[in-house]
Amino acid sequence: MASQYKSSDERIIPVAVPLPISTAVNDGTIPTAPAARPTLQTANATMSSASTYNLPTSRRSGVLAPISEQQISKLVEQGYTRGHAISLAQTIKNFPLRIWVVDNSGSMQTADGHRFVETKRTQDVKVVKCSRWHELRDCIEYHAHMAAALEAPTTFRMLNDPGCGPNTQQFGIAETSLSPGVLQEEVDRAVAIMKSAQPHGVTPLIQHLEVIQQSVFEISPTLRADGCRVAIILATDGLPTDMNGNCSETIQQQFVEALRALEGLPVWVVIRLCTDEEKVVNFYNNLDGQLELSLEVLDDFIEEAKGVHEHNPWLNYALQLHRLREMGYHHRVFDMMDERPFTHEELREFCTLLLLHENSSVVELPDPSADWRLFSNTVKKLLAKQRGQWNPIQKKVTPWIDIKEMNKIFGTHGRWSLW
Repeated sequence: MASQYKSSDERIIPVAVPLPISTAVNDGTIPTAPAARPTLQTANATMSSASTYNLPTSRRSGVLAPISEQQISKLVEQGYTRGHAISLAQTIKNFPLRIWVVDNSGSMQTADGHRFVETKRTQDVKVVKCSRWHELRDCIEYHAHMAAALEAPTTFRMLNDPGCGPNTQQFGIAETSLSPGVLQEEVDRAVAIMKSAQPHGVTPLIQHLEVIQQSVFEISPTLRADGCRVAIILATDGLPTDMNGNCSETIQQQFVEALRALEGLPVWVVIRLCTDEEKVVNFYNNLDGQLELSLEVLDDFIEEAKGVHEHNPWLNYALQLHRLREMGYHHRVFDMMDERPFTHEELREFCTLLLLHENSSVVELPDPSADWRLFSNTVKKLLAKQRGQWNPIQKKVTPWIDIKEMNKIFGTHGRWSLW
């Protein structure tokens, strides 16, 4: 990965690209999986055998080490605020395991995805067309690096055997060891698998959910005792099918039932869509009304940014926010940002997460309902200490918050002035 700065006059805009673990260079081959260690065992993700996810005792919530300054610095270099970094540490504590289901079906070859390419110009980030698979590949490689940098146990399951050699349908990061050497081996292997795999096959989401449900059920007593949950991320572009590629209302209902089996378990489900096809988007968006399950549906970055801008145009929905939500970052205001305008209290919560941390000069943000001018001025001063980020709506680098727009919407004469 390129460093953030190539030289003093060639600045690279941070767009939440992979975090480096070391300077090791992968030669394109797929390294052998690191030897299994007793702290966490993960079986090969074949459709004929279940996987077992055991929570390593070193990562149990009661003994989790605080996020280090080195980890915070890495995140800040990627464009996250220090407040984001501290919140991420809490997320890893509350979600000691993430399980990704990665759609590598044939339809992922469709060329309507987006990639984000860094440039040397401070006001320019190129958004280029690519296949859905290339977009998802970048996403998975990023989260593999993130998992290693944050020492956050994460498992990736391919929907279909990628045919890249033994034990490549499922691979993990930080599951067995937190040794930098082992973490680097795991990242190299994950990147090599993603680069070698080619989309093919069908979309057997039901079978994978059934395996995951059984595995989470087995560790649920430990999760509940620690007050923790597992984040399950389904990254897909299609409707569920059976193993023969058939898709019908019956199969769709079976998929709903497979999700329903997760009800009552300590999980948070994110469906990360890799398509804008109306039929597919509507199917997944309608799931929330059918289930009593903690679930969020995410569009791709560009479409999600449009949804956030529609309801909260004062907010720069930078890629870092999308990456957080992809990995299962869970907070009420993040769930609401693309559904409706924030209230005063939600605005205050969001700004607190964004701008405040243990070393902040401000302990608590003023109540915007009681004194809007004081709140706005305080946010403005804190915001001035943060670097701007690439804005997908304006297509240039802007601050995280448009103070003028925020004042217009929430201020004394704004639409929420009576809240």
